[in-house]
Amino acid sequence: MNKIVVIDEELCTGCGACVKLCPKQILRLDETDHVCKVTDENRCDKRRGCERVCPAGAIKIH
Repeated sequence: MNKIVVIDEELCTGCGACVKLCPKQILRLDETDHVCKVTDENRCDKRRGCERVCPAGAIKIH
């Protein structure tokens, strides 16, 4: 299975910038791990806004 949205949890700082930006609201901050998680990557618009706004470079869109 090919992933559309790949989040490197080692790099993610949990800043929430991607969550605030995502127009499809498919990103969320996990309350336990405090890192970004994807809820439904099939709804991703693939415009890479989250990739550009992530200060840690933790998100890649394929």
